[in-house]
Amino acid sequence: MDEAGAEPSFAVLMAGYVVDFHHRSACSRCQPDGSCVRLTRAGETLRAWRDRKSR
Repeated sequence: MDEAGAEPSFAVLMAGYVVDFHHRSACSRCQPDGSCVRLTRAGETLRAWRDRKSR
């Protein structure tokens, strides 16, 4: 299978779950202003995956 058709890595799948979770509720690292390190990192992981897939 070529790289464009490769299955997402475990990290990418988990990043998706983190984003889904944060749409429903806050985690233990969420700040009062709504920011969250976990959500930020998940977004970075997903953006990197999408950028890699579009090449």
